[in-house]
Amino acid sequence: MTYNLKKIAVGIETIERLRIRQEMLFNAYGKILHTTRNMPKQKEQLIKTGSIFWIIKRNVLVRQKILDIISVIRDDGSKGCEIELDKDLVRVIPTPMKPFQGWRYYMVDDTPPDLNLGNLENEDLPENINSELIKLGLY
Repeated sequence: MTYNLKKIAVGIETIERLRIRQEMLFNAYGKILHTTRNMPKQKEQLIKTGSIFWIIKRNVLVRQKILDIISVIRDDGSKGCEIELDKDLVRVIPTPMKPFQGWRYYMVDDTPPDLNLGNLENEDLPENINSELIKLGLY
């Protein structure tokens, strides 16, 4: 069975802002790590086939392949984990999502399909316009 994670991109307003933030992480540490408190029980499956789906402004907009999940001990002595992510942000069909705390498993049957951006000139359109075009079947 394929497992994925969904996570709210806190403080991120656009896909471009997420890309910039992750480029900063990559430039500073040589990889993209997302730190979280709880270790996923489905760690092995997530590393083999999983992605993290980012929720931006209450919509699932992009996903990233999970490369590794590492257990860590924080400076205060508490346990946590770091999720190493691929550099590529893959746009998906925008899907509304209610807010929640932390991360959740995202079963493969519920995940939005990748957005085929055959026409890359539309990539710079605002997310709300992209979403409406998709709903109307025009994108």
